[in-house]
Amino acid sequence: MSWSTTNPALGEARHNDAFTAAQSAARQARERLGATPSWALAFGGGRLDPTALLTGLRSVLGEIPIVGGSAAGLITAQGAKLTGFECGLLLFAEPLVPGAILSETQAGRCDARATGQRLGAALRATDAEASTILLLYDSVHATSPLQLHIGSYLVNGFREGLNGLEAQLIGAGTLGELGMETSVVFDGREARRHSVVAVSMPKGLRSHLRITHGCYPVSDFMTITRVEEERILELDGRPALSVVAERLAISEAELARMVPPVLALALGEKQGDPFAPFADANYNNRLVFAADAEDGALILCEADFAVGSRVQLMDIEPQSMLDSVREQTDSLLVELGEARPLFGLYIDCAGRSMAFSGTDEDESAPVRTLIGERCPLLGFFSGVEIAPVRDCARPLDWTGVMAVFTMAADSD
Repeated sequence: MSWSTTNPALGEARHNDAFTAAQSAARQARERLGATPSWALAFGGGRLDPTALLTGLRSVLGEIPIVGGSAAGLITAQGAKLTGFECGLLLFAEPLVPGAILSETQAGRCDARATGQRLGAALRATDAEASTILLLYDSVHATSPLQLHIGSYLVNGFREGLNGLEAQLIGAGTLGELGMETSVVFDGREARRHSVVAVSMPKGLRSHLRITHGCYPVSDFMTITRVEEERILELDGRPALSVVAERLAISEAELARMVPPVLALALGEKQGDPFAPFADANYNNRLVFAADAEDGALILCEADFAVGSRVQLMDIEPQSMLDSVREQTDSLLVELGEARPLFGLYIDCAGRSMAFSGTDEDESAPVRTLIGERCPLLGFFSGVEIAPVRDCARPLDWTGVMAVFTMAADSD
């Protein structure tokens, strides 16, 4: 299998017309590929019409499967951009053809687990051989009031449907813009809302993963004593809002006014030994994006915490975020050794962007410079990130997921 025929090509462009942006990015990738394309992974800013964007891509690439969706911004070796007018894609030639591309519609938030089960079972039935599965769904369920699709229900159902099929699961909940108003998925054929797509990545590819957080515990353990889906009602038998306001030494009214979103507040559940030294990889963190002052509730982005879960307040600390990215990027490159990377994928929480977090430094810089100089790199800003934590795939918040793909033979 020759290097030139397996290396995917990156295309990127920015324009206020979706068709023009997509056509320009597709032409760039097509010229760089130098072979007949078989499928594409593509993302477009939320200010671009998704149907027109797909039309522009197909005007150059033909009727190949196009998977991806909306993105709050794009990340490549050239920089991190969040104007909403970006279009970027990775274009693949044979033999890097997915084992399967399957999609399902989410009828509603309560249907997410069943949707995942159906999709996982359908993927398992294809007998596709893959070491990595890419799962994409649109994050926004409704905007008034804001409701998100619950990724934990979907991912748990998907794992159940796979029924023990061994593959690394990564992915994202797509998001069109920082205001969390739109989200779209490209399912291989069209742009769809309330949809989820699963890709059995090409046989022979191996993914090397690292997860970065940048959250640090700033409290002792608290026990969730009352919860309704993503609403944390009580901690240690008291209203959650009261407990957290006390810990932060501010009034409940002040805390309630800070949301949505509370940029410096998350709840983290430590996995494994609760007394082990701190490590990013051992925490499942959940952003607090709203509060209900009347019920004293904290509203999270996910619903995977339960009565009895022991959580800590997590400080979203910019310097820790930057340090984590540098350390994990270096660690990933050490793991690669002499293996030749084919391409990189960086799934990054939109809240970690400079535009949203207020940092003076782009946290994706180590990924862009150290990975982007070795292989084509496509990253995008998402609403939710999906990756394994202690060998169990789950949706994540305030996270960067780095994946570098090599041919399995190159990694041995």
